[in-house]
Amino acid sequence: VFISLQLTGNPIPQLGLGSNLVGHDVSLLATLDKVVTDLGFGKYTTQLPGSSLNMFMYTMSLMIGTAGLPHVIMRFFTVPSVKDARSSAGWALIFIAILYTTAPAVAAMAKTNLIRTITPGVVMQNADPFGADASIKYEERPDWMKRWEKTGLLKFTDKNGDGRIQYYNDKTKNAAVTEKAAAAGWKGNELDVNADIIVLANPEIALLPNWVIALVAAGGLAAALSTAAGLLMAISSAVSHDLVKGVFNPNISEKNELLAGKMSMAVAIVVAGYLGLNPPGFAAGTVALAFGIAASSLFPAIMMGIFSKKMNKEGAMAGMLAGLFFTLFYVFAHKGLFFIKGTEYLGLIGGANSFFGITPEAIGAVGALVNFAVAFLVDKVTAPPPAHIQAMVEAVRIPRGSKLVDGAH
Repeated sequence: VFISLQLTGNPIPQLGLGSNLVGHDVSLLATLDKVVTDLGFGKYTTQLPGSSLNMFMYTMSLMIGTAGLPHVIMRFFTVPSVKDARSSAGWALIFIAILYTTAPAVAAMAKTNLIRTITPGVVMQNADPFGADASIKYEERPDWMKRWEKTGLLKFTDKNGDGRIQYYNDKTKNAAVTEKAAAAGWKGNELDVNADIIVLANPEIALLPNWVIALVAAGGLAAALSTAAGLLMAISSAVSHDLVKGVFNPNISEKNELLAGKMSMAVAIVVAGYLGLNPPGFAAGTVALAFGIAASSLFPAIMMGIFSKKMNKEGAMAGMLAGLFFTLFYVFAHKGLFFIKGTEYLGLIGGANSFFGITPEAIGAVGALVNFAVAFLVDKVTAPPPAHIQAMVEAVRIPRGSKLVDGAH
Protein backbone atom coordinates (compact mmCIF):
# COMPACT_ATOMS: atom_id res chain seq x y z
CA VAL A 1 0.00 0.00 0.00
CA PHE A 2 2.79 2.43 0.96
CA ILE A 3 4.87 1.65 -2.12
CA SER A 4 1.84 1.88 -4.41
CA LEU A 5 1.09 5.32 -2.97
CA GLN A 6 4.71 6.42 -3.46
CA LEU A 7 4.92 5.36 -7.10
CA THR A 8 1.38 5.87 -8.42
CA GLY A 9 -0.63 7.72 -5.77
CA ASN A 10 -3.06 4.79 -5.66
CA PRO A 11 -3.32 2.99 -2.28
CA ILE A 12 -4.61 -0.25 -3.85
CA PRO A 13 -1.64 -2.21 -5.27
CA GLN A 14 -3.76 -4.14 -7.78
CA LEU A 15 -5.01 -0.85 -9.25
CA GLY A 16 -1.68 0.89 -8.82
CA LEU A 17 -0.14 -1.72 -11.11
CA GLY A 18 -2.08 -0.22 -14.02
CA SER A 19 -1.96 3.41 -12.86
CA ASN A 20 0.32 6.18 -14.09
CA LEU A 21 3.51 7.02 -12.25
CA VAL A 22 3.27 10.10 -10.05
CA GLY A 23 3.89 13.18 -12.20
CA HIS A 24 3.80 11.21 -15.46
CA ASP A 25 1.22 10.33 -18.06
CA VAL A 26 2.69 6.84 -18.60
CA SER A 27 1.62 3.80 -16.60
CA LEU A 28 3.90 1.97 -14.19
CA LEU A 29 3.91 -1.19 -16.32
CA ALA A 30 4.62 0.69 -19.57
CA THR A 31 7.53 2.51 -17.89
CA LEU A 32 8.89 -0.71 -16.42
CA ASP A 33 8.64 -2.47 -19.79
CA LYS A 34 10.65 0.30 -21.47
CA VAL A 35 13.27 0.43 -18.74
CA VAL A 36 13.92 -3.32 -18.58
CA THR A 37 14.08 -3.67 -22.38
CA ASP A 38 16.51 -0.74 -22.53
CA LEU A 39 18.69 -2.67 -20.07
CA GLY A 40 18.55 -5.87 -22.14
CA PHE A 41 15.94 -7.78 -20.15
CA GLY A 42 12.75 -9.19 -21.64
CA LYS A 43 9.51 -7.23 -21.46
CA TYR A 44 8.16 -7.48 -17.93
CA THR A 45 4.52 -7.88 -18.99
CA THR A 46 5.05 -10.55 -21.64
CA GLN A 47 7.71 -12.81 -20.15
CA LEU A 48 6.67 -16.44 -19.77
CA PRO A 49 8.61 -19.21 -17.99
CA GLY A 50 8.98 -21.18 -21.21
CA SER A 51 6.16 -21.85 -23.66
CA SER A 52 2.46 -21.17 -23.20
CA LEU A 53 1.99 -24.90 -22.55
CA ASN A 54 4.59 -24.73 -19.79
CA MET A 55 2.89 -21.69 -18.28
CA PHE A 56 -0.45 -23.52 -18.29
CA MET A 57 1.04 -26.63 -16.66
CA TYR A 58 2.90 -24.45 -14.14
CA THR A 59 -0.33 -22.73 -13.14
CA MET A 60 -2.21 -26.02 -13.00
CA SER A 61 0.48 -27.57 -10.79
CA LEU A 62 0.21 -24.69 -8.33
CA MET A 63 -3.60 -24.84 -8.29
CA ILE A 64 -4.09 -28.58 -7.81
CA GLY A 65 -0.99 -28.76 -5.63
CA THR A 66 -2.58 -26.27 -3.23
CA ALA A 67 -5.73 -28.40 -3.15
CA GLY A 68 -3.64 -31.42 -2.14
CA LEU A 69 -1.54 -29.89 0.62
CA PRO A 70 -2.16 -32.02 3.74
CA HIS A 71 -1.53 -29.27 6.29
CA VAL A 72 -4.16 -27.12 4.55
CA ILE A 73 -6.73 -29.93 4.40
CA MET A 74 -6.20 -30.60 8.12
CA ARG A 75 -7.52 -27.12 8.91
CA PHE A 76 -10.99 -28.19 7.75
CA PHE A 77 -11.12 -30.88 10.45
CA THR A 78 -11.48 -28.16 13.07
CA VAL A 79 -14.86 -26.87 11.86
CA PRO A 80 -18.07 -28.38 13.28
CA SER A 81 -20.22 -28.74 10.15
CA VAL A 82 -20.10 -29.13 6.38
CA LYS A 83 -21.67 -25.70 5.98
CA ASP A 84 -18.90 -24.11 8.06
CA ALA A 85 -16.24 -25.97 6.07
CA ARG A 86 -17.64 -24.63 2.81
CA SER A 87 -17.93 -21.14 4.25
CA SER A 88 -14.34 -21.19 5.47
CA ALA A 89 -13.19 -22.41 2.04
CA GLY A 90 -14.97 -19.44 0.46
CA TRP A 91 -13.30 -16.97 2.81
CA ALA A 92 -9.96 -18.67 2.22
CA LEU A 93 -10.36 -18.19 -1.53
CA ILE A 94 -11.06 -14.49 -1.02
CA PHE A 95 -7.87 -13.97 0.98
CA ILE A 96 -5.85 -16.15 -1.40
CA ALA A 97 -7.14 -14.01 -4.29
CA ILE A 98 -6.05 -10.84 -2.48
CA LEU A 99 -2.61 -12.33 -1.85
CA TYR A 100 -2.01 -13.60 -5.36
CA THR A 101 -3.32 -10.49 -7.10
CA THR A 102 -1.09 -8.34 -4.90
CA ALA A 103 2.05 -10.37 -5.64
CA PRO A 104 2.49 -9.14 -9.26
CA ALA A 105 2.08 -5.55 -8.10
CA VAL A 106 4.69 -6.00 -5.36
CA ALA A 107 7.10 -7.61 -7.83
CA ALA A 108 6.68 -4.88 -10.46
CA MET A 109 7.06 -2.09 -7.92
CA ALA A 110 10.10 -3.76 -6.35
CA LYS A 111 11.77 -4.06 -9.76
CA THR A 112 10.96 -0.42 -10.51
CA ASN A 113 12.39 0.79 -7.19
CA LEU A 114 15.51 -1.37 -7.59
CA ILE A 115 16.31 0.11 -11.01
CA ARG A 116 15.40 3.60 -9.79
CA THR A 117 17.89 3.20 -6.94
CA ILE A 118 20.77 2.11 -9.18
CA THR A 119 20.02 4.42 -12.13
CA PRO A 120 17.99 7.26 -10.53
CA GLY A 121 17.10 9.23 -13.66
CA VAL A 122 16.06 6.31 -15.87
CA VAL A 123 12.64 5.64 -14.35
CA MET A 124 11.39 9.12 -13.46
CA GLN A 125 13.26 11.32 -15.98
CA ASN A 126 13.50 8.84 -18.89
CA ALA A 127 17.28 9.29 -18.98
CA ASP A 128 19.66 7.14 -21.02
CA PRO A 129 20.64 4.16 -18.78
CA PHE A 130 24.04 4.00 -20.50
CA GLY A 131 24.87 7.65 -19.86
CA ALA A 132 28.15 8.50 -18.16
CA ASP A 133 26.51 9.55 -14.89
CA ALA A 134 23.36 7.40 -15.10
CA SER A 135 24.50 4.80 -12.57
CA ILE A 136 25.22 5.62 -8.94
CA LYS A 137 28.73 5.41 -7.52
CA TYR A 138 29.42 2.34 -5.41
CA GLU A 139 30.60 4.47 -2.50
CA GLU A 140 27.27 6.35 -2.59
CA ARG A 141 25.13 3.19 -2.50
CA PRO A 142 22.22 3.30 -0.03
CA ASP A 143 22.38 1.70 3.39
CA TRP A 144 20.07 -1.17 2.45
CA MET A 145 22.61 -2.36 -0.13
CA LYS A 146 25.38 -2.31 2.47
CA ARG A 147 23.27 -4.41 4.84
CA TRP A 148 22.31 -7.00 2.23
CA GLU A 149 25.90 -7.26 0.97
CA LYS A 150 26.86 -8.64 4.38
CA THR A 151 24.49 -11.58 3.82
CA GLY A 152 26.05 -12.52 0.49
CA LEU A 153 22.68 -12.30 -1.23
CA LEU A 154 23.66 -9.06 -2.98
CA LYS A 155 27.07 -8.83 -4.61
CA PHE A 156 28.90 -6.09 -6.50
CA THR A 157 31.89 -6.65 -8.79
CA ASP A 158 33.46 -3.59 -10.43
CA LYS A 159 34.36 -5.16 -13.78
CA ASN A 160 35.42 -1.97 -15.55
CA GLY A 161 36.95 -0.22 -12.54
CA ASP A 162 34.92 3.00 -12.84
CA GLY A 163 33.49 2.81 -9.32
CA ARG A 164 29.89 2.87 -10.59
CA ILE A 165 27.25 0.14 -10.45
CA GLN A 166 26.25 -1.18 -13.87
CA TYR A 167 23.10 -3.27 -13.74
CA TYR A 168 21.87 -4.79 -17.01
CA ASN A 169 21.48 -8.11 -18.83
CA ASP A 170 24.95 -8.78 -20.23
CA LYS A 171 23.70 -11.99 -21.87
CA THR A 172 21.05 -10.26 -23.95
CA LYS A 173 20.63 -11.10 -27.63
CA ASN A 174 19.65 -7.50 -28.33
CA ALA A 175 22.53 -6.16 -30.42
CA ALA A 176 21.59 -2.51 -29.76
CA VAL A 177 21.92 -2.98 -25.99
CA THR A 178 25.24 -4.78 -26.38
CA GLU A 179 26.61 -1.98 -28.58
CA LYS A 180 25.47 0.75 -26.20
CA ALA A 181 27.02 -1.07 -23.23
CA ALA A 182 30.32 -1.49 -25.08
CA ALA A 183 30.34 2.16 -26.17
CA ALA A 184 29.79 3.22 -22.55
CA GLY A 185 32.75 1.11 -21.43
CA TRP A 186 30.65 -1.46 -19.60
CA LYS A 187 32.20 -4.90 -19.33
CA GLY A 188 29.32 -6.90 -17.90
CA ASN A 189 26.64 -6.81 -15.25
CA GLU A 190 28.17 -5.82 -11.91
CA LEU A 191 25.28 -6.34 -9.50
CA ASP A 192 24.01 -9.80 -8.57
CA VAL A 193 20.68 -9.58 -6.71
CA ASN A 194 19.33 -12.82 -5.22
CA ALA A 195 15.63 -13.11 -6.07
CA ASP A 196 14.82 -14.27 -2.54
CA ILE A 197 15.64 -10.89 -0.95
CA ILE A 198 13.17 -8.86 -2.99
CA VAL A 199 10.18 -9.16 -0.66
CA LEU A 200 12.11 -8.40 2.52
CA ALA A 201 14.30 -5.73 0.92
CA ASN A 202 11.40 -4.05 -0.89
CA PRO A 203 10.40 -1.75 2.04
CA GLU A 204 14.05 -0.76 2.54
CA ILE A 205 14.52 -0.03 -1.16
CA ALA A 206 11.42 2.21 -1.05
CA LEU A 207 12.79 3.97 2.06
CA LEU A 208 9.72 3.12 4.13
CA PRO A 209 9.67 3.66 7.92
CA ASN A 210 11.41 1.11 10.12
CA TRP A 211 8.13 -0.07 11.63
CA VAL A 212 6.87 -1.07 8.17
CA ILE A 213 10.07 -3.02 7.53
CA ALA A 214 9.68 -4.74 10.92
CA LEU A 215 6.06 -5.58 10.13
CA VAL A 216 7.03 -7.23 6.83
CA ALA A 217 9.83 -9.20 8.50
CA ALA A 218 7.56 -10.30 11.33
CA GLY A 219 4.87 -11.35 8.86
CA GLY A 220 7.32 -13.40 6.84
CA LEU A 221 8.69 -15.07 9.96
CA ALA A 222 5.21 -15.83 11.31
CA ALA A 223 4.14 -17.32 7.97
CA ALA A 224 7.25 -19.51 7.83
CA LEU A 225 6.83 -20.77 11.39
CA SER A 226 3.10 -21.49 11.08
CA THR A 227 3.57 -23.33 7.78
CA ALA A 228 6.49 -25.35 9.15
CA ALA A 229 4.51 -26.28 12.26
CA GLY A 230 1.50 -27.35 10.19
CA LEU A 231 3.63 -29.45 7.87
CA LEU A 232 5.46 -31.14 10.74
CA MET A 233 2.15 -32.04 12.38
CA ALA A 234 0.82 -33.41 9.10
CA ILE A 235 3.98 -35.46 8.47
CA SER A 236 4.12 -36.94 11.96
CA SER A 237 0.40 -37.77 11.93
CA ALA A 238 0.56 -39.36 8.47
CA VAL A 239 3.58 -41.52 9.33
CA SER A 240 2.62 -42.59 12.85
CA HIS A 241 -1.16 -42.98 12.52
CA ASP A 242 -1.92 -43.54 8.84
CA LEU A 243 1.18 -45.48 7.78
CA VAL A 244 2.61 -47.26 10.83
CA LYS A 245 -0.65 -47.98 12.66
CA GLY A 246 -2.98 -48.05 9.67
CA VAL A 247 -0.83 -50.28 7.43
CA PHE A 248 2.16 -51.93 9.08
CA ASN A 249 1.23 -52.45 12.74
CA PRO A 250 -2.47 -51.98 13.65
CA ASN A 251 -1.81 -53.17 17.23
CA ILE A 252 0.93 -50.65 18.01
CA SER A 253 0.67 -49.03 21.43
CA GLU A 254 -0.05 -45.34 21.85
CA LYS A 255 3.42 -44.84 23.31
CA ASN A 256 5.15 -46.35 20.29
CA GLU A 257 2.81 -44.53 17.92
CA LEU A 258 3.82 -41.26 19.57
CA LEU A 259 7.49 -42.27 19.32
CA ALA A 260 7.07 -42.95 15.59
CA GLY A 261 5.53 -39.51 15.17
CA LYS A 262 8.42 -37.83 16.99
CA MET A 263 11.01 -39.75 14.96
CA SER A 264 9.35 -38.84 11.66
CA MET A 265 9.21 -35.22 12.78
CA ALA A 266 12.93 -35.27 13.61
CA VAL A 267 13.78 -36.74 10.19
CA ALA A 268 11.63 -34.10 8.48
CA ILE A 269 13.43 -31.32 10.39
CA VAL A 270 16.85 -32.68 9.34
CA VAL A 271 15.82 -32.96 5.69
CA ALA A 272 14.25 -29.48 5.73
CA GLY A 273 17.36 -28.06 7.39
CA TYR A 274 19.60 -29.58 4.73
CA LEU A 275 17.44 -28.22 1.90
CA GLY A 276 17.35 -24.84 3.64
CA LEU A 277 21.15 -24.70 3.68
CA ASN A 278 21.41 -26.15 0.15
CA PRO A 279 18.27 -24.94 -1.64
CA PRO A 280 17.45 -26.53 -5.03
CA GLY A 281 16.54 -23.09 -6.37
CA PHE A 282 15.21 -19.72 -5.33
CA ALA A 283 12.25 -19.69 -2.94
CA ALA A 284 9.43 -19.39 -5.48
CA GLY A 285 10.88 -22.20 -7.62
CA THR A 286 11.33 -24.45 -4.61
CA VAL A 287 7.74 -23.84 -3.53
CA ALA A 288 6.60 -24.72 -7.05
CA LEU A 289 8.49 -28.02 -6.81
CA ALA A 290 6.77 -28.83 -3.52
CA PHE A 291 3.36 -27.98 -4.93
CA GLY A 292 4.12 -30.10 -7.99
CA ILE A 293 4.92 -33.11 -5.82
CA ALA A 294 1.65 -32.61 -3.91
CA ALA A 295 -0.21 -32.25 -7.22
CA SER A 296 1.20 -35.47 -8.64
CA SER A 297 0.76 -37.64 -5.57
CA LEU A 298 -1.98 -36.37 -3.25
CA PHE A 299 -4.52 -34.42 -5.32
CA PRO A 300 -5.65 -37.29 -7.62
CA ALA A 301 -6.10 -39.64 -4.66
CA ILE A 302 -8.21 -37.04 -2.85
CA MET A 303 -10.37 -36.41 -5.91
CA MET A 304 -10.87 -40.12 -6.63
CA GLY A 305 -11.58 -40.80 -2.97
CA ILE A 306 -14.40 -38.23 -3.03
CA PHE A 307 -15.93 -38.69 -6.48
CA SER A 308 -15.27 -42.34 -7.38
CA LYS A 309 -16.97 -45.06 -5.36
CA LYS A 310 -15.25 -47.75 -7.43
CA MET A 311 -11.67 -46.65 -6.75
CA ASN A 312 -9.94 -49.17 -4.46
CA LYS A 313 -6.87 -48.81 -2.28
CA GLU A 314 -4.64 -50.75 -4.72
CA GLY A 315 -5.46 -48.35 -7.53
CA ALA A 316 -5.06 -45.26 -5.36
CA MET A 317 -1.71 -46.40 -3.95
CA ALA A 318 -0.37 -47.44 -7.36
CA GLY A 319 -1.42 -44.11 -8.84
CA MET A 320 0.16 -42.11 -6.02
CA LEU A 321 3.46 -43.97 -6.36
CA ALA A 322 3.46 -43.67 -10.17
CA GLY A 323 2.73 -39.93 -10.09
CA LEU A 324 5.29 -39.31 -7.34
CA PHE A 325 8.09 -41.33 -8.98
CA PHE A 326 7.44 -39.80 -12.41
CA THR A 327 7.63 -36.28 -10.99
CA LEU A 328 10.68 -36.96 -8.85
CA PHE A 329 12.47 -38.68 -11.75
CA TYR A 330 11.99 -35.59 -13.94
CA VAL A 331 12.84 -33.14 -11.16
CA PHE A 332 15.96 -35.02 -10.07
CA ALA A 333 17.13 -35.17 -13.69
CA HIS A 334 17.31 -31.37 -13.65
CA LYS A 335 18.14 -30.68 -9.98
CA GLY A 336 20.24 -33.74 -9.06
CA LEU A 337 19.39 -36.80 -6.98
CA PHE A 338 17.78 -35.50 -3.79
CA PHE A 339 18.90 -32.04 -4.95
CA ILE A 340 22.60 -32.90 -4.62
CA LYS A 341 24.57 -30.84 -7.12
CA GLY A 342 26.53 -32.81 -9.68
CA THR A 343 24.15 -35.78 -9.77
CA GLU A 344 21.91 -34.52 -12.57
CA TYR A 345 21.15 -36.93 -15.42
CA LEU A 346 19.71 -34.73 -18.16
CA GLY A 347 21.27 -36.91 -20.83
CA LEU A 348 19.03 -39.77 -19.75
CA ILE A 349 15.87 -37.81 -20.57
CA GLY A 350 17.14 -36.08 -23.70
CA GLY A 351 18.18 -32.73 -22.23
CA ALA A 352 16.64 -29.92 -20.18
CA ASN A 353 12.86 -29.50 -20.39
CA SER A 354 12.75 -32.35 -22.92
CA PHE A 355 9.12 -33.28 -22.18
CA PHE A 356 7.32 -30.86 -24.53
CA GLY A 357 9.35 -27.96 -23.11
CA ILE A 358 7.90 -28.39 -19.62
CA THR A 359 10.15 -27.27 -16.77
CA PRO A 360 10.59 -29.35 -13.58
CA GLU A 361 8.56 -26.78 -11.63
CA ALA A 362 5.58 -27.43 -13.92
CA ILE A 363 5.81 -31.20 -14.30
CA GLY A 364 3.51 -31.87 -11.31
CA ALA A 365 0.38 -31.49 -13.46
CA VAL A 366 1.70 -34.17 -15.84
CA GLY A 367 2.46 -36.36 -12.83
CA ALA A 368 -1.16 -35.95 -11.75
CA LEU A 369 -2.35 -37.25 -15.14
CA VAL A 370 0.00 -40.24 -14.77
CA ASN A 371 -1.46 -40.79 -11.29
CA PHE A 372 -5.05 -40.82 -12.59
CA ALA A 373 -4.19 -43.13 -15.51
CA VAL A 374 -2.32 -45.71 -13.43
CA ALA A 375 -4.93 -45.65 -10.65
CA PHE A 376 -7.82 -46.40 -13.03
CA LEU A 377 -5.83 -49.10 -14.86
CA VAL A 378 -4.95 -50.89 -11.61
CA ASP A 379 -8.52 -50.42 -10.37
CA LYS A 380 -9.84 -52.29 -13.42
CA VAL A 381 -7.76 -55.42 -12.74
CA THR A 382 -8.23 -55.58 -8.96
CA ALA A 383 -11.19 -56.22 -6.68
CA PRO A 384 -13.65 -53.34 -6.09
CA PRO A 385 -13.82 -51.75 -2.64
CA PRO A 386 -16.25 -53.25 -0.07
CA ALA A 387 -19.84 -52.01 0.02
CA HIS A 388 -19.35 -50.13 3.29
CA ILE A 389 -16.44 -48.18 1.78
CA GLN A 390 -18.57 -47.21 -1.20
CA ALA A 391 -21.31 -46.09 1.18
CA MET A 392 -18.79 -43.99 3.11
CA VAL A 393 -17.62 -42.32 -0.12
CA GLU A 394 -21.23 -41.53 -0.99
CA ALA A 395 -21.73 -40.02 2.46
CA VAL A 396 -18.59 -37.90 2.10
CA ARG A 397 -19.61 -36.60 -1.32
CA ILE A 398 -23.25 -35.92 -0.43
CA PRO A 399 -23.47 -35.39 3.36
CA ARG A 400 -26.74 -36.45 4.93
CA GLY A 401 -28.25 -36.57 8.40
CA SER A 402 -26.63 -34.66 11.23
CA LYS A 403 -25.18 -31.23 10.58
CA LEU A 404 -22.13 -32.15 12.62
CA VAL A 405 -19.21 -33.93 11.04
CA ASP A 406 -18.11 -37.03 12.92
CA GLY A 407 -14.77 -36.52 14.57
CA ALA A 408 -14.85 -32.72 14.39
CA HIS A 409 -12.99 -31.07 17.26
